[in-house]
Amino acid sequence: MRIAIGQISHETNTMFGPPTPVTEFERQNWSVGQEIIEKNTGVRGYLGGMIAAGTDNNIEIVPTFAARAHPSGTIERAAFDTMLANLQDAIEAASPSGNPVDAVCLSLHGAGTAEGINDIEGTILAAVREQIGPDMPLIATLDLHCHTTDLMLESATALLTVHEYPHVDSYERGYEAVELAAKTIRGEVSPVMAKAVLPMATSPITSFHGPAREINELCWSWEERGLLDITFIHGYPHTDVPVISTSVIAVADGDQELAQEAANDVAARVWAMREQFRSSLPDATEAVAQALAFEGAPVVIAEVSDNPGGGSPGDSTHLLRALLDAAPEGAAFGFVYDPETAAQAHEAGPGATIDVRIGGKTDPEMMGAPIEASAYVKCCTDGRYITQSSMGQGSQQDLGKMARLVVNGVDVIVGSESQQTIDDELFRLHGIDVSRLKIIALKSQNHFRAYFEPLAATVIRADSPGWTTSNVQNFNYQNINRPIWPLDEGVEWQP
Repeated sequence: MRIAIGQISHETNTMFGPPTPVTEFERQNWSVGQEIIEKNTGVRGYLGGMIAAGTDNNIEIVPTFAARAHPSGTIERAAFDTMLANLQDAIEAASPSGNPVDAVCLSLHGAGTAEGINDIEGTILAAVREQIGPDMPLIATLDLHCHTTDLMLESATALLTVHEYPHVDSYERGYEAVELAAKTIRGEVSPVMAKAVLPMATSPITSFHGPAREINELCWSWEERGLLDITFIHGYPHTDVPVISTSVIAVADGDQELAQEAANDVAARVWAMREQFRSSLPDATEAVAQALAFEGAPVVIAEVSDNPGGGSPGDSTHLLRALLDAAPEGAAFGFVYDPETAAQAHEAGPGATIDVRIGGKTDPEMMGAPIEASAYVKCCTDGRYITQSSMGQGSQQDLGKMARLVVNGVDVIVGSESQQTIDDELFRLHGIDVSRLKIIALKSQNHFRAYFEPLAATVIRADSPGWTTSNVQNFNYQNINRPIWPLDEGVEWQP
């Protein structure tokens, strides 16, 4: 049995940032053929799970093409066309005469937007479906913050979305995709899908506890009743396209009515609980005050409104300014996207004292002005480390030139790539033991929880002005379908 795997993945924030060119994908994550195996074997991600499932089930995994970039602005049309052509060419090459592949498994995101295409995943799946024919299994894994469109469901044999946020189960989803493809090839199952789409723009909320956990448990109870899969999909509110929504996708073994019944039941529970999904978070100053008043340590403060994992630049100064104003002992900020200051620190070298302008360079009106200060250069690094969080464990990180600065008694790490912090390897790289800190400040929405929540005395999520605020009512949406909760009053929904 031969199963082709591939990837085109991007979470697109259409409301901020310039268009994303193909060079960003090429620079960050661009693999062809065997490179996919080399880069993803042993990594806890979608492709890593697919590769492992092939090894464990004696299935030949045929790597095709993989491209992924950090969340950013709308994908340039030429970039998307290039990636789709590369994927289709590689799938074609994977099926030489006399030795065709038996199925295709793709790692997609679900919230990708290119110039002129609001639903790149549906476009990808439709193109591949036309290429491979109507009968070959085509299974895709998706991020929890995805859109759910008719074209996606019509084109795929099955869509498997992560259940958890943080996405600690992406490896398992990839593994299940290959196993489901194999069972479909052997005729052991016949996947059918149903969806229920809610008029909701859900703020990012963890599934580790709270209302999302309750919904997940309902999904799992349906799986125990025989469903192949059912997932509560939060959707992606940090973009402005008509297809954004909260939804449920159910996958059953040949029973369309069961799939629809399950999808409707879970969606109805989500709709009934919708008020529990509203976010009310402290601003940066309030968050620092709460952290200092808390008796235990360490306290993690996550600046959710400037989450590079959602397409925000990562150089907001709201939380950093509040932290420097308070000047607590035992505080570290990891990290602020600021290649200019990182380069300045490298040029001066460890032991130097330099005048800096930290952050606030991308969008000072929204994200806060640069912080002008005198900084002691404690150390400089190359920004390279291996992820230890259960989310993406084993993956190589390369954040370019980085530096640990000491400003007003606070350790401030600056870096040259915009990326959220999901474990403490970044701090270790710069000689900081987070277990000794009173305050650990970072930029992330919820992914940090997978690693930091078990070691934190408490977690505080700070929501200042920013492009990934949890208060979706602050966005000036122009293109989404209305009415939609919570932006509009009196929104109604029935299964």
